[in-house]
Amino acid sequence: MIAEFVCLFMAILLLINIRHSPSARLLTAVFLTMAIIYMSYGASIRGDVVGKLAISSFMMVLPIVFYHFLVVFFEEKGGIRLHRRILWFMYALAAAGFLIRSLYLYPPMAYTIYRYNSSVTLGFFLLGFLFNMCILTMQYLRLRKQQTYMSSIIKNVWLTWIISFLPVICSLFLPQVITGSQTIGPLYTSWIILLFPISFAYMIAADKLYDFDLMIRRILSAVLLSIIPVSLLTGSYIWFFHGTADKKQILFLFTASLVLITWVLYSAEYWTTRFESVLFPRKHALNTALKNISKKLGTISSLRELKDIILAEIVDTLHVTGAAVVFRYRSDTEIIYAGEVDTAQIRQLADASPRPTDPYYTFIEMNSHEEYTSYLVITRKKSHTMLGKEELQWLQLITSYLEVSLENVLLIRKLTRRLQQLASQLPVEDTAPDIQWFRKVMFELQEEERIRIATDLHDTTMQDLFFLKKRLIKLGEQFVMNGGGQQELNSMVQFVEMINVGLRESCFELNPHLLQEVGLMQTLELYVEKESYTVPFQLELQVGHTPGMESKDLLTKRHLFRIVQELINNAKKHAQASTVSFHIGEASGSFCLTYEDDGIGFDDSKVHQAAIGASGMGMEQIRGRILHMGGQLELVTATGQGTKIIITVPIEGAMSA
Repeated sequence: MIAEFVCLFMAILLLINIRHSPSARLLTAVFLTMAIIYMSYGASIRGDVVGKLAISSFMMVLPIVFYHFLVVFFEEKGGIRLHRRILWFMYALAAAGFLIRSLYLYPPMAYTIYRYNSSVTLGFFLLGFLFNMCILTMQYLRLRKQQTYMSSIIKNVWLTWIISFLPVICSLFLPQVITGSQTIGPLYTSWIILLFPISFAYMIAADKLYDFDLMIRRILSAVLLSIIPVSLLTGSYIWFFHGTADKKQILFLFTASLVLITWVLYSAEYWTTRFESVLFPRKHALNTALKNISKKLGTISSLRELKDIILAEIVDTLHVTGAAVVFRYRSDTEIIYAGEVDTAQIRQLADASPRPTDPYYTFIEMNSHEEYTSYLVITRKKSHTMLGKEELQWLQLITSYLEVSLENVLLIRKLTRRLQQLASQLPVEDTAPDIQWFRKVMFELQEEERIRIATDLHDTTMQDLFFLKKRLIKLGEQFVMNGGGQQELNSMVQFVEMINVGLRESCFELNPHLLQEVGLMQTLELYVEKESYTVPFQLELQVGHTPGMESKDLLTKRHLFRIVQELINNAKKHAQASTVSFHIGEASGSFCLTYEDDGIGFDDSKVHQAAIGASGMGMEQIRGRILHMGGQLELVTATGQGTKIIITVPIEGAMSA
């Protein structure tokens, strides 16, 4: 009864959770066939005619259903086609056997059927077993040299089939056919058969079809580890109850304890992971913080962000008073810190020794170069205790992530300083007449990189999203889903479409192809209209008569488009305005672009010394493009009085990049 209920439970579980898989439905049929065999076993022993008819018929059906499962499974998972036509012949044999056995109900023929039924049934079962083994072996020999995932699956199926059925065949069926008696009764051996379908159901549900050998090794390891405590427990039971304990009780205690402890050890990883927050709260908090920090590290581009995001997270996670990153250069020491840190003492410790030590601070070396050496410094906890072993191991992991991030941050800072020095010369044509080539190369490289990125996005990511959307729609049409599943699928399709629209807009911003198709003014009108829906201010564009500029080359139009694009981006980041307006026109042989906002403005006397890290880079890009086209820029602004920028570019004398 227990085996019967296990098979029925697994069949119902498969139908509920994996009913969309054809191979899972056939595995359900395997479970139901086994359930009927177990169900009929007791009645058959009692001499019930229906019980004998059922168990004999379904013993013949079992290897056929299993082969049917293999046919569908291999075709579903690996596109391997096995012979389907033989299934009709095999099912016909099983049906013929059922009709012949029905003569049990005809008394004159009952004894003759009973006399040959057992041998015929077991013989057919053995032939079916050997047939399936031959099919699996042939497929494995054909694919084993390819080292593909299908060869791994076939090997796993072959192993589970051998482990499940060979002990039963050798101890029960073969002796019954040859000698007429059984070596071990079916009450003890039939349980092993359950290993195959249960393990396969687990692998299909958990998507671990390729890990059966690993699963077997884990089970064997768990069994070996369980034998010692189970033997001690059984020995203690025999010692304390030696007068009353019989062999069946001892065997049951040993077997049940071995199965229970093996299951606990095998599933320990899953349960400790699932309930980590309850069983190991400190470890869970550290792992969660590690995930958060690793995600945030990709967004860091400055030491200020390193301090505000990473060091603050470390202080909160470890409950320490402060944390710092120390850069020791040849002639100076730089400290970035969060929380309460004595910078003077840390600087003194860092300068005094290449490997600083202190009872209050924990120094962990990260990078060591000719230019500098960096350390992660952690204070004691707020409870005035030192960091534990688990926390120190966590910090070692954090430093391995920080090493790469710090290299990138310092490289960005070094390049930024070099660009500042170079950009400070770009606007002043009198002091840098030989810098024109650099501006030309810089703009060309920028546009080439933008076009390359836009093309890659269009040809790869957007195409993949298009086919993903089609696949999701096709799945919704092929399978009947309940209301919640269909709604979830529709939401996924809409989300994919939103991503596609966003990428399409990004591609346009990177490569405004409409400049060549419809001209500069219409492209600007479309771009400003699109931006007006997302910017936090009212955006206006007034376009006058501009026949001269529309006749210019594509590269000049692209420069002007980038200028408008950069002005809108700067307004979004810095202006804090309620209205931003553009006026475009032509006057006296020049193209005129006027930008005006009612934002916070800024001190125009500091524009020429503006750092690139602030808003200076955007202004320098705009100024460089204007000077390259032979134009002029007039800036009218003051703190709290908004900003007005007037750009004039000669139509005849405009230079192309």
